Amino acid sequence: TSAKEHLGQTVGEFDSLDGVTALSDVVLVDQSPIGRTPRSNPVTYIKAWDEIRRLFSEQPLAVERRYSAGNFSFNVAGGRCEDCKGAGQVEIEMIFMTDVFVRCDACNGTRYRSEMLDVRINGRNVSEVLELTVDEALRLFIRQDKLGQILWYLQQVGLGYLRLGQPAPTLSGGE
Repeated sequence: TSAKEHLGQTVGEFDSLDGVTALSDVVLVDQSPIGRTPRSNPVTYIKAWDEIRRLFSEQPLAVERRYSAGNFSFNVAGGRCEDCKGAGQVEIEMIFMTDVFVRCDACNGTRYRSEMLDVRINGRNVSEVLELTVDEALRLFIRQDKLGQILWYLQQVGLGYLRLGQPAPTLSGGE
């Protein structure tokens, strides 16, 4: 097998590896982006948004109006703003320059139809929850074990400052 010398250690292919039975898990951490669209964000990537949408659907007003968790998705028709398709912004095509994005006039950047914003958890609607940082969301959802555990992972790796709805294209490779 071929191997190279790097910082005094041999690296490359080997015939065997001692101690592999002591490993319980191996995780590849790279710097590839988690998503390329403004709708992709940290909480959709780690599946915390599914849990938050479920919690919104269980609120008394949502039950009364027969909203499902799907109504609180900004990716599908139902509760999202149809003018911007849940992006909160619309693209303006510039003929000879780079296209620009501006806040959606229909939803004022909230991503949702106005009636969806009536449903609240601890005084916050679904759009306001997307604006929370991971640290703030952990405090808001302190009694939600499953959601708290998912968000805790982000906090533990130093990403507590990220907004839940922060568009993935704005994240650095390290984030």
